[in-house]
Amino acid sequence: MFSTTVGMTSLFLTDGHYDAQETPSLLDALGEALLTFGTLIAVRALIYLGKCHFTGENLQSKTPAKAKMLAKTQRSSDGAPVISSRSPSAKEQRKSSLPAGFKLPSGKNVEWSDGLLSLIRAGKAAALPEVLDRARDAALSAGLSLHSRVLEEREAQYLASALRGCASYQLFREALLAYDHMADRIGKGDRVIWSVLLYCAVQASELHRCKLFFQRLCAFGSPSGKDVVNMVRIHALRRDAAGLSKLLSELRSMGCKISAFDRNRALSGCTYSGALDLAEIMSGPEAAKICAEKMDIVGFNIIMKAYAVAGYTSACFAVLDRMRCSGLNPSVTTLGILIDACVDAKEYALAKYAFEQIQSCGLKPNVVHFTTLMKGFMCAGELEEATAFLEEMMKSQSAQPDLIAFSMLIRAHSERGSVEGAIYILEKMLSSDLKPYETTFNMILGGCAVKRMEATKLWDVLAKLIRCGLEPSNTTLSHLIKALVVTTSFDAAIDLLRRAWRDLGVKPEARIYAQLAQGCIAVNCGEKAVEVYELLTRAALQREISVDGNTNLRLYRHCCSCGHEESALTLFQTLSTLYSFNS
Repeated sequence: MFSTTVGMTSLFLTDGHYDAQETPSLLDALGEALLTFGTLIAVRALIYLGKCHFTGENLQSKTPAKAKMLAKTQRSSDGAPVISSRSPSAKEQRKSSLPAGFKLPSGKNVEWSDGLLSLIRAGKAAALPEVLDRARDAALSAGLSLHSRVLEEREAQYLASALRGCASYQLFREALLAYDHMADRIGKGDRVIWSVLLYCAVQASELHRCKLFFQRLCAFGSPSGKDVVNMVRIHALRRDAAGLSKLLSELRSMGCKISAFDRNRALSGCTYSGALDLAEIMSGPEAAKICAEKMDIVGFNIIMKAYAVAGYTSACFAVLDRMRCSGLNPSVTTLGILIDACVDAKEYALAKYAFEQIQSCGLKPNVVHFTTLMKGFMCAGELEEATAFLEEMMKSQSAQPDLIAFSMLIRAHSERGSVEGAIYILEKMLSSDLKPYETTFNMILGGCAVKRMEATKLWDVLAKLIRCGLEPSNTTLSHLIKALVVTTSFDAAIDLLRRAWRDLGVKPEARIYAQLAQGCIAVNCGEKAVEVYELLTRAALQREISVDGNTNLRLYRHCCSCGHEESALTLFQTLSTLYSFNS
């Protein structure tokens, strides 16, 4: 074949005047081209070389586009042929742009589907169109014709695998891009493709695509419950009640049936979007015609919760009536939603009624029900009602109060100055074998300053708290001083500082003295302020306390503001000398 081709081509080129034996380099080049590129290209190369020989054109001056048509051969110093480099083909460029380390499948359908999923798992879903093209090329190389039905079905299969993988990894926009790339190559597609695309379009908020996807899905028969849920979500996002009614009518004409679970999911989609009118449609008679089961208690709870969040208390009770009319008894969750709605709306009488409904239905209220009601009555200032619920809670076997419930009620009593009520709750806490925090005691002591409390009664409260487990600290002294300042019991407060170490085992800090002195100055009791300053100085001289320069200066200024400059200066200089302050 080689000699025949050479002979024929030589005659064609030379027209009887060209002798191939005179230019062995030309034949050598032709031989190398033949071995490398095949007979056809070798013939074309010989034609072009002959043309260059007769016209005198320089082969190296040709453009790269023409040079690609030739067998560009050179010879090294030892005479061996060296084939020159060439530009990569389009296929090679596509292959080189794939993710690093990704191995293309060998050609089987299953392998290509697995390869697409591997690409998605590797986080390279953006390369899906490229790999889908490679799968198509492999199918064509295997002998499938370009526009055959078999090729369409195979490409639809590949796209379905890619879409499922993207949906499982929540790569919704990548799934839609892959479809856009393949839209004109999958024919009518299949049910899986359009169902997954509908879901991805909803999740990606590309609602304008959903109508087409749903129409093509319905071409394969009645949609599934999941597809119906996605369509309901679309209408809920658009607040399209008329569109939802039309959809339900079309589904009924197709004989579509969905389960109670699917309807509940559709209801959740409506309530999540705040489309309460659409939720009413999905729970009404129109939706009942496509539901294989009647509305269950979960569905009613979903609607009731939506009304509770929106603040429609009366609508919550209307849902309760509908529930009972359908033959369903409310659950603990149902009545818990009612209580929350009533408390949030400050309808405490209705909240109490809802709580009584729990008991009348033979249900056992839990800790959440009790604490929710207690919070409501505490906010309303009805501490007796809240305390009554706590006592009822203590009698319950299934809803024993915890430390938070007790502390919450103690705080409410303390903030309103009901110290006796707070101590009563504290004793109930101790009877339940619960140990109060230190902050619990401090809350009660803080309540002593809300209303005027005589010193003798304050000492009684302190004694009770110590018996309940209070370990006095400087925080304790601070609350006591605050309560005594309210009643201007400065002598009792000064006496407290003198005997704090002996009676309570607490050494007052300098800030406690400063707190009392400031309280005296506030009511123009300068003499008492100086007395506190003297008491502080004496404690400092006995090394019972450490005084910083800022506290010393503040006390000095307080006393000077009341006309006791001389006494204040003496005390100031004494502490300054003791601690080497800069005067």
